[in-house]
Amino acid sequence: MEKNSTCLPKIGTGSLGVAEAQSTWSRMRVKNILNAKGYIVGRCIGSGSYSKVYQAVYRPVLLETGPGHAIALKLIDRRRTSKDYERLLPRETVAMLALNHPNIVSVMSIQEYGPFVCVFMDFCRCGDLLQYVQVRKRISERRSKLFFRQLVRAVQYMHEQGFCHRDIKCENVLLASQDYVKLTDFSFAKQCSEPKRGASELSTTYCGSIAYTAPEVLKGIPYDPKAHDMWSLGCVLFIMVTGTMPFDESNIAITIGHQERKQYGYPPGLKLNPAILDLIDRMIEPDVSVRATIGQVAEDSWVLV
Repeated sequence: MEKNSTCLPKIGTGSLGVAEAQSTWSRMRVKNILNAKGYIVGRCIGSGSYSKVYQAVYRPVLLETGPGHAIALKLIDRRRTSKDYERLLPRETVAMLALNHPNIVSVMSIQEYGPFVCVFMDFCRCGDLLQYVQVRKRISERRSKLFFRQLVRAVQYMHEQGFCHRDIKCENVLLASQDYVKLTDFSFAKQCSEPKRGASELSTTYCGSIAYTAPEVLKGIPYDPKAHDMWSLGCVLFIMVTGTMPFDESNIAITIGHQERKQYGYPPGLKLNPAILDLIDRMIEPDVSVRATIGQVAEDSWVLV
């Protein structure tokens, strides 16, 4: 389904005044408003400090019967967000609406009700990649390649469109089916300027999850956000094929030291294809000037064959 191709209400602000006293607003009130518009909000399938994600169904109010359209609703309470998130939210919205790719979660509608922002998007019924790995301990080379190819296509498209994700991790890779993954959560997405001499505009917003974050970001120096995405993508591949994390995130100073010395190890007795080891080594590379780009990874022999 292409973005905005359904009969969902158009992107925009809800019909109720935003100026009403914020104390009168609650999640239940928003759910009741949505229900009157044809949205049936179901169980919570994910939560964070300022948002919850619900499984939902949309059925136009004129259609009293029929299966409806399965969607996910991300309900953001702006009263709980930080000032940093308030600054990043418009960026997230721009990225979600601008990107349209089979391996990126599509956003159909964004509506506001008082302090709440409602984001309606694809429902991926099989959970996230971290859950998938945890259940299976690790993923076979064949299936890892299947998932990784899809992620590479998503990141390549995103970078070509001038966007960087900056929070690629297994939790942000959703399974639409057992064979089909989609990248989600553009909370830290950045619209990058045109590259100069092959390099992206440097970022000074230090975001992401420590376990997937490149050393230059952890050190707090201006960084290339596309190169940061590549480090994170390398960590995702490592986790898929090993079932373990490449770096311990409990102590940032120690983590940076291990990253810069390339001190990450594979589980004892695990024999991996040397081509995978080489690819991971080129992505989890502390020297940004030689870290693999998305174009180089897309052309890698292991990815292609």
